[in-house]
Amino acid sequence: MSATIIFDDALVADLSQQQPQTPWGRRTSKFRTVVILAILIPAAIVTMLWWFSEIPKPVLMVSIYLPLQIVASVLAAIAVRGTKSAIDAVIIVSAIGATIFSLVVLISVLWSIVTKGMQALSAAFLFQNNEYISPSTPLGYGGLGHAVVGTILIVGISALIAVPLGVMTAIYITEVRGRAVPYVRFFVQAMSGVPSVVAGLFILTTLILTGALNQSAFAAGLAYAILMLPTVARTAEEVLKLVPDELRTGALALGSTRARVVLKVVVPAAKTGMITAAILGVARVVGETAPLLLTALKNDKTVLNPFSDPISALPTYIFDNVAQPYPDAVIRAWGAALTLMVLVAILFTLTRMLSAKRLGK
Repeated sequence: MSATIIFDDALVADLSQQQPQTPWGRRTSKFRTVVILAILIPAAIVTMLWWFSEIPKPVLMVSIYLPLQIVASVLAAIAVRGTKSAIDAVIIVSAIGATIFSLVVLISVLWSIVTKGMQALSAAFLFQNNEYISPSTPLGYGGLGHAVVGTILIVGISALIAVPLGVMTAIYITEVRGRAVPYVRFFVQAMSGVPSVVAGLFILTTLILTGALNQSAFAAGLAYAILMLPTVARTAEEVLKLVPDELRTGALALGSTRARVVLKVVVPAAKTGMITAAILGVARVVGETAPLLLTALKNDKTVLNPFSDPISALPTYIFDNVAQPYPDAVIRAWGAALTLMVLVAILFTLTRMLSAKRLGK
C-alpha cells in the first residue's frame, strides 16, 4: 500500500516560505580570508615596485603582477579546495588577465584616435579637398572631402559587384547543391585568406598594365570586390542555412519550382541576414590600404568619374599624411582615422540593429 501524505494549510505556508538551499555557494571565513590575501599580496608588492622602482609600468603589470597573481591564486585554490583546483585557478586568472589586457590596449588606441582626431575635425575638414594646399599648410585649410567621396565610390562599386556574386554563390552552395559545390566552397575559403596586396597586384597586372583600365575608382573597386566576395558569400551561406527546411518543402509541396522557392520563399526569409552579410563585407574592405596604393593612387582633387583619373580614399589619405614631417599633416591623418573609425562603427551598429530586429521577429 502506498501512503498518502496530507498537507494542511500551516505546512503548505511553511513550505512556501522556504528558500532553496545552495550548499555549493556558501563561502566560509577561511575561503574569504584566503581569497583576500591572494588579491592583496600581489597588489601590495606591485604597488611598492610601481612607486619605488624604475621598471616600466607595462612590463611591471605583464611580467611581474600577472605571474604573482597566478601563483597566489594557485596557492589559494590548493589551500581551500585541494590540488585539483590549481589548474582552474590558472585558467581563470589567465583569462581575466588577457581580457583586461585586451581592453586596456583597445581603450588606449581608441583614446589616442579620438583625442588626436578631434583636433582636426571641422566642417571645412570634412567637406574641402587638398587641391590648393600642401602638406605644410596650416590645419584650418583643406580637408578630406575628396577622400570621403573616393571611399564612397570605391566601396559602392565593390559592393555592386561582390554582393550579388556572393549571394548567388551562397545560393548555389546551399540551394542548388550542384556537383561543383566542393570546388566553389574551396575557392571561397581560399579567397578569404588572400592578402589584400595580392588583390591589388592582380588588378594591376591583369587590367592596368595591359591598358584595359586606368588607375581609378573602378579598378580599386574591383580589387576591393575580390576581398569582399568571400566574406559576403560565407556569411550569406550561413544565413541561408538558418532558413527552416519546412518552408522549402512546404512551397515545393504546393507545386512551386525550385527556382521560385528560392526567389519567393528562401531569399525573402533571409533578407535581413543578406543585408548583414553586405554590411560585413563593406566593413571588411573599407579600411584596406594596399590595394588602393596599386589601383587608385591618390588625387588632391575631388574626382566623380570612377573610370578616368586616380582618386584618393580615406586609407590612402591617412597613409600619405601620416608619413609627412609636418605636425598639421599628421593631425589630418588622425582626423581621417577617426572619420574612418566612425564609419566602420556605424556599419557594425547597423549590423547589430538588423540582427536584433531579425531575432525579435
